[in-house]
Amino acid sequence: MLLKQCSFVLLVLFATWIHAEEEMAIYDEVEDVANKTISGEVEVSDTEADEKEKMDKKREVDENDIHEEVKAELDKAVESLKEAAREREEEDNGLLSRSNLESCGAVDCNHRGTCIGTKKTFICACQLGFSGKTCEETVCDSARDCNGRGLCFGTTNQLTCLCNLGFTGKRCQTPI
Repeated sequence: MLLKQCSFVLLVLFATWIHAEEEMAIYDEVEDVANKTISGEVEVSDTEADEKEKMDKKREVDENDIHEEVKAELDKAVESLKEAAREREEEDNGLLSRSNLESCGAVDCNHRGTCIGTKKTFICACQLGFSGKTCEETVCDSARDCNGRGLCFGTTNQLTCLCNLGFTGKRCQTPI
């Protein structure tokens, strides 16, 4: 996003610079036409000549100021683009660092789960009877957790028993 914004700023600054150049070219053309219409017979007083010279100098100063301002803004925009490119390169290098690409192992999953992926992003394929992101939860056992009188769903920390006919209760402990 930053690169697009900087590119837009560069485009605007360049267009402004081109516009200033065009204005100066038009001014020069008008001045040439005005000079050609004055015949050699017309005398120009010293004060008028001084005024024209002052205007020419002012125009040169203004033109130089515009060029310097545009150049300074372009330099800022270029530096901003370079900085954004450096940051992006550092970000890309960080994503490709060895530690992020290192494969995960058995220590990343509990209860002998199999780790699939990298240290940064992985999943655990849990052994039968375990679940959770790192196989940290024990799946409930119908025989143990529902007294052998129903089906157990969930983990030992959060389970639900679906009781067989003739039994009720949280763990199917009560005959009907």
